[in-house]
Amino acid sequence: MEQLPIVRPGQRVVARSDGKGGMVVSVEKIQGREFAVSAQVTGYVLDARLLMDVLGSLKMPGSWFQVWCKLVAAQDPNYRGVDRSKAPRGYVRINQRELQERCKLSAASVSEPCQFFHHIGWMRTAKRGVLQLNPWLTVAGTSAEQERWQKEWNAAGGPTCIIPAPDYPAEWRAERAKAKKEADAARRREKVVSLPRRRRPGRKASA
Repeated sequence: MEQLPIVRPGQRVVARSDGKGGMVVSVEKIQGREFAVSAQVTGYVLDARLLMDVLGSLKMPGSWFQVWCKLVAAQDPNYRGVDRSKAPRGYVRINQRELQERCKLSAASVSEPCQFFHHIGWMRTAKRGVLQLNPWLTVAGTSAEQERWQKEWNAAGGPTCIIPAPDYPAEWRAERAKAKKEADAARRREKVVSLPRRRRPGRKASA
């Protein structure tokens, strides 16, 4: 029997197929947890299962989940259609019009979830057209890059990330609707004061 590998702090055991019906066991340094792996996208979160459990529990429109997935995918430096020359590594150069095209959704269906994810601290606007997703949730890079992006998030005054309860999206929408209704009512109650018109003195005809 072969000796079992020694796993030290900060390492993990990885088992892979050798392509011949056997398994190859190796020890790797932990750099994060894989969130998604495909031909175009690879990313990490501190706890992928926790994040997916939260997303699966939130009672929110399916379009919100779709928008979040597209934002996560757009982090990847090799993601198709993303111009990396206009955003530093670790940031997302994408606007709402591009999100609409990628998600095949209306402007309202993209704007609302973006506002919600800003509200709960899952992303922030670094500058016009450039977003940073919360590096405590998801990054497309190494653990060292993740630490750097976390420092940049803090230095920029990024919001604290919250894990919302399942009913929170509905509560947030209700509060926004209530605030809008109250603002509209306040505007209707405002009295319009008409300013007195000043009469211009008539000009005397020249002789």
